[in-house]
Amino acid sequence: MTIEEYVNNNLSGAVLKGFTKDGEVALKLKKLNGRQFYVSFIKFTNIPEVLRVDIPVEGYVITFVGKLLNVEENTYVYIAIEKAGILQRRTKPRYASFENCSIYNNFKGIIIDISENGCQILSDYKPNLNETIEIIISDHSENGKVMWFVEEEENYRYGIWIPEPSLKWNELYLRYFNIGELL
Repeated sequence: MTIEEYVNNNLSGAVLKGFTKDGEVALKLKKLNGRQFYVSFIKFTNIPEVLRVDIPVEGYVITFVGKLLNVEENTYVYIAIEKAGILQRRTKPRYASFENCSIYNNFKGIIIDISENGCQILSDYKPNLNETIEIIISDHSENGKVMWFVEEEENYRYGIWIPEPSLKWNELYLRYFNIGELL
């Protein structure tokens, strides 16, 4: 499977952060097509001429820097600037996990991968980009920031960054680290 196929099959509709010369914008990724990426903006004041988007793909983050090429209704088409796309490894390795959790003690979830300072969750809770949420895991809770999310049928999949993981989080992380199913 190519990166383009992976993104189009798994991340179409993902809500991500975009970066412009004026700051951050929230956007929805529509698709990739060769060097072109298609987005719609959730909120913005001006259409950015140059846009950077970081897309999480497996254990990597792909950075696209593109120039506005076309507008098709509410979809903005950017073409990646030559040699501007960067393929980088995530700063912390992630490990497969299957840990039940809840969000705000009201919404069921499962942690499907875990790192020293974050995780990916499947849940029936619909998050907002940059929202700080409370994750309850059996005997403790963690506060984390929503970095991206994708709506999938009746659930949501999202990436959480935990700026100050507790000792309990570290114990949980070490359990999956010792199993060793690196993503």
